[in-house]
Amino acid sequence: MYVAKCRQGESFTEGKIVPYGDISISPCSPILNYGQGLFEGLKAYRTEDDRILIFRPHENALRMQDGAERLCMASPSVEFFVEAVKQTVIANKKWVPPPGKGALYIRPLLIGSGANLGVAPAPEYPFLIYASPVGDYHKGSTGLNLKVDHKHHRAHSGGTGGVQSCTNYSHVS
Repeated sequence: MYVAKCRQGESFTEGKIVPYGDISISPCSPILNYGQGLFEGLKAYRTEDDRILIFRPHENALRMQDGAERLCMASPSVEFFVEAVKQTVIANKKWVPPPGKGALYIRPLLIGSGANLGVAPAPEYPFLIYASPVGDYHKGSTGLNLKVDHKHHRAHSGGTGGVQSCTNYSHVS
């Protein structure tokens, strides 16, 4: 996985690829107490000529920047985000399935961490990316069977529905 960090008011440190594993976090971290966190999800695919293509990382980077501004967080630049995604994919290229057999799912996370129980922006922001191979979600499917629920809403007017806030999906099972 890829790991970088930014202290409040500073730039992100140069990230590095490390083995996938647990992270250490203070129980007072804003991600745990106030949901100050963002995630993205994108995929890398292997082509017939064995190239690996990443689906629209710039768009994910821009959405993360929008979300970071909305949640008063430091954010990696678009270039930093895209380069980190590329490094993660290269480090995990053996896990990109063959053409037509799935993709490498890439999960960037930006979280508010550090000991800060007060209602304020976090003192630091880890930026992590990990990846996992996934199969085709709808292979052979003739369509989706969906239920429209007018009683419960994932996002509300004025909320964080337009960004990938960690709180957007907490009630979904």
